[in-house]
Amino acid sequence: MLHKISFQQIDYFLTVAEVLSFTEAAKLLYISQPALSKQISVLEKELGFPLFQRDRHHEELTPEGDSLYQGL
Repeated sequence: MLHKISFQQIDYFLTVAEVLSFTEAAKLLYISQPALSKQISVLEKELGFPLFQRDRHHEELTPEGDSLYQGL
């Protein structure tokens, strides 16, 4: 199965995975937090699984997200 994933989406994923905060990652990437969240959602939809567990104040990698992070 061929996925339509951009290098930019991978960069966004890696940044969020490193800081575990969409807000902080957006600041580091010089983009808005909603734009970053949208791109991560698009990436998750393309891959077919969630990469992060989210709540109002905390993000953490799902087991699939951690596996992807460790593999990159």
